[in-house]
Amino acid sequence: MKAVCFEAPFRVAIVEMPPPAPGPQDVLIRVEAAGICGTDLSLYAGEHDPRYPLVPGHEFSGVVVDVGKDVTGFRPGDRVAADPNLYCDRCHYCQRDRQNHCEAWEAIGVTRAGAFAEYVIAPQQSVYSIGSLSFAAGAFIEPLACVVYGQQRARIRLGDSVLIIGAGPIGLLHLQLAKRAGASRVVVVDLKPERLRIAEQLGADAIVVSGQEEPLADALFGISPYGFDLVIEATGVPEVVQEALSYVSKGGKLLVFGVSPNESEIRVKPYEIFRRDLEIIGAFALRKSFAAARDLLQAGAVDINPLIGATVNLEEFPAALDLIRSGRAPMKIQVDPQSRCAPLKQQVPGV
Repeated sequence: MKAVCFEAPFRVAIVEMPPPAPGPQDVLIRVEAAGICGTDLSLYAGEHDPRYPLVPGHEFSGVVVDVGKDVTGFRPGDRVAADPNLYCDRCHYCQRDRQNHCEAWEAIGVTRAGAFAEYVIAPQQSVYSIGSLSFAAGAFIEPLACVVYGQQRARIRLGDSVLIIGAGPIGLLHLQLAKRAGASRVVVVDLKPERLRIAEQLGADAIVVSGQEEPLADALFGISPYGFDLVIEATGVPEVVQEALSYVSKGGKLLVFGVSPNESEIRVKPYEIFRRDLEIIGAFALRKSFAAARDLLQAGAVDINPLIGATVNLEEFPAALDLIRSGRAPMKIQVDPQSRCAPLKQQVPGV
């Protein structure tokens, strides 16, 4: 089979390898759609201690083609997706229902072979039926599950004002869930007007283009004079994370959702956290939220169609990676390992 392989930091190749064989409790999946995300870029750059060579890809859906002898509940032909996070369910954190901090944590596409390939293996306990859900939507279950977990941590209350910084696919998923959670006002900030137009289509109550002549703080406090009950930082840019805290209202919360470089730092005044009654919340990966995300997509409660900018085959993966790293990607890029998509240059003019 063909697969993407990260061979070393900043070195990617398209390779031929034998298709994997399922173990007794494994499911072999023919990958139909797999999304490229920021974690893949970090692994490509050598962050998060990747074990090279690595086949990346952790947001995916496909069709079951074979199952191990002890697998029950799945059979060839089933349409499925899989939670890439693998837990031991025995360690200190798993026993306290904090499986995303499992001491033996592994992940498909991060610590073991992933879905930027024609076939991928997943343990049966990580596999979920997607029924008639499209494969493109199935590949969005994982990122949406992360957003669901983040908002569970953030605890939006009815009537809350919410600011989302970053209108990429993750920010726009947060927008849709915040509206459904009962936020009275959701404001979205981004550098790119074209992304903010999508935010408007998806229900943003106000949009603000950062980097314009008017200072961002003036624009935001003009909309919400007391700040925001919840600020969701979805860019991962350390300077933006630091600035985001200033937009939180007294008694409010900052959800740090974007993934910053490992060694980056920000400056925070402890007195401000104390005096303004602030909460700073992290949300790593997901925790038992995969089924909820699938159900939201199946119910039509979240629209992922405007969030997909292009679909590429495996051979075009390196070009797609460069497009994302340069900031020129049109929203989420998904990979179709079965090669049934138009060339990238036809989908993204100027590539």
